Formats: sequence, structure tokens, C-alpha cells
Amino acid sequence: MFPAFYQTTLRAHLSESQYLTLQLLLLLLQVHRQVKLSILASVFPQPIQYRSRKRNLQRFLALPQLSIKLLWFPLIKDWIRQEQTGGGFNRAQRRQLKKLKHQTDGYWVVAIDRTQWKGRNVFMVSLVWGTHALPLDWEVLEQVGNSDLKTQKQLLKAVLPVFRNYRVLVLGDREFHSPKLAQWLQERGVSFALRQKKDFHFQSSSEDDYQVLKDLGFKPGMSKFYQGILCNKGDGIGPFNLAVYWKRQYRRKGPKEPWYILTNLSNLEQALAVYRCRWGIEQLFKDCKTGGYHLEDTQVNEPRFLALVLFIALAYTLATWQGQWVRESGIDTYAGRIQEHQDKTLRQSDFSLGLYGQRWQYGMSVWADWVLRLIALKPHKRLYFQRGFRALSLFQQAL
Repeated sequence: MFPAFYQTTLRAHLSESQYLTLQLLLLLLQVHRQVKLSILASVFPQPIQYRSRKRNLQRFLALPQLSIKLLWFPLIKDWIRQEQTGGGFNRAQRRQLKKLKHQTDGYWVVAIDRTQWKGRNVFMVSLVWGTHALPLDWEVLEQVGNSDLKTQKQLLKAVLPVFRNYRVLVLGDREFHSPKLAQWLQERGVSFALRQKKDFHFQSSSEDDYQVLKDLGFKPGMSKFYQGILCNKGDGIGPFNLAVYWKRQYRRKGPKEPWYILTNLSNLEQALAVYRCRWGIEQLFKDCKTGGYHLEDTQVNEPRFLALVLFIALAYTLATWQGQWVRESGIDTYAGRIQEHQDKTLRQSDFSLGLYGQRWQYGMSVWADWVLRLIALKPHKRLYFQRGFRALSLFQQAL
């Protein structure tokens, strides 16, 4: 089930029993799209009583080996390292990497954001991947509401070494508007595009007084790029650049306010292009919740919750890569809905395609006897069934 570099890392830190348990749990996540412990225990394939299965999973989720730094970071580092040579990647993944690098001017784009999961305030760092994002690091915050600058730096400090020797660009919405965060990133050679609030103060040149964005009279359809500005009246943090863009309204509909993006990128077009990639982390949150694994339904304690997020990261990444391979191989029609000629966007994401494909494989294997009996009753469909079995064999080779 796992790629070779996954197996190497996981087997190095887990016993054979723990490794097999992890494989079974990931299979159940893909099939049932549910991380609620009671549901996982009810379907976990072990011939013991339900209460024993649940206690077994509770003990497994509390293992100290199930940590981000021990299991997840080595996998991400290995995966990033393979990207440099193309080793270990199939054709679809290499094409996706090339496309991403072209869109983002060669940067690895990292998005930061925060979300609420049933009372848990989760701060997450993710890697933008196409229209979605892959989780990199996460932390449950003690306070309710926005994260502070100290927490933001702490989580980014853990992630940035993963991209050593690579160009990195950090994206953040208005929660991460602090010019001090921008200065901290710039000192480390990291590019950034951080959206600002409308009360942002800046000085465009040494002769000008500080201006406030909301007083500059921008209207829909307008854009402007300020270079070499200073921020935080009294501190003079900078110099940075400031991109302003208000999308034109169509039929009196459009965004209610413009984008104000503080950046160290060199032009307006580049700043807008990379900031649009930030939507990928919102798609990631949706896939972790109602659009995918229903993380908000779980009621476990914090250590087990963090272990479940780790399982989701493993399963989500594998499903995304498998979906890319399936689409590139031309067998996506067997996994789910495909793009019609009049569609401007794909009907299903790579993650959704990989997830549905794995569920189809599971059904074909579990009910194989009934499937073969049903096929025998339809001899006139023999050619189509042969094509389907070929597609199934390709699915099994996806990773």
C-alpha cells in the first residue's frame, strides 16, 4: 500500500504490529472517510470484542512514536529531496511539479492558516499543491481566536528547515498581517505575500507622511503596486512592496473590498498570482472535515487527536498522488466524474479521484466472488469488463 520511501521511514520507528495496524487504519480511513474512534473500532478487522478493539486503538493512538517530527517530517524531507532528481516520482507527479513550479516561478509555496474543529483551535502550515494543499505541520492552540506572532514563528521555524536549499514563499491571510512577521521571514531569505487589513499604515517614500489604506479611495477594477514602503509608524519596518488589487465587479457582484498584499516580490502580477494559491489550504480544511474525513466528529483527547491528524496527512497525501497518477493514466473514468467539454474546472480534485478509486478497489476485492458471478451473467459485456480489469490492475500500481 505504501510507497517505498514511506515504508522505510515507518518501519524504522514502528514495530511490525504497529506498522500493520497503521496500514489497516489508513485503509479504513480511505474507505469509510471517518476518523471517529467508535466507527474505526466497529470496522477494525480483528477477531476480538468491540470494547477490546476500541481499547487497542486507544493505546495505539497514544504511542509516542506517532509524532510529526519522528514520522512526518522525514517523509516530507525525503519527498522534497526526490523532487530535485525526479527519482521515485511517476510521470503524473513530475508533470504536476513542473506545472506548479511554472505557476509559482519556481517557489515551494507554503500557506499558513487557522481553523476551528469542534472547539479545537488548530494552526496549520501546508504546502500548496495544485488547487489544494498538503499538510506540513499543525498545532492545537491553547487560546481561542487568532494566533500570536510567537506561535507563528515557532511553527514556521519547524517547517522552513524542510525546504533548506530551496526557494520558499509563505502565504498568509489577514490574521498574519504583522510587518514584524514579514521582517522575520525576509531576514531568513524567505519570500512572502501577507494580506493586510484596511487600517494598515505605510510610508511610500521618505518625503511622504504615513498613509492608511482605507483612505486612499480604491474602487473595483483598480490596482496599484507600491515599491520600497516602510510599515508600522514609529518602527519604520521595511522596505517592502505593497500590491493593491480590487477585482472588477460583474453584474454588480464582486468582492466587497480589495486585496492589500504586503510582499517582497518584485511586481504586481507575480504577487497576485501566488496569493491566489492560498485558497489551497481552505480546500485542505474542507477535505479534512465534511468534504473528506469528518475530523470534526471525533471526540478524543489532544494526543490522540494529533495522531489522527497525522493519519489524515498520510492518507490525504497518498490519495492525492494516486489521483494524479490515475488522471494521467487515462483511467479516471473508472474512479469518478470527469471533466466535460463545457466545464472550465475539473469535476473532481486529485484527492477526490484517488479516494474514490481506492474505495472502488476495496469493493472489487471484498465482494470479488459476487462480482465474478455477476460478470458471468453478462457475456455480451465481456470486452468492457476486460477493460475494467485492466484499469483495476493499473489502480493497484498507482503508488
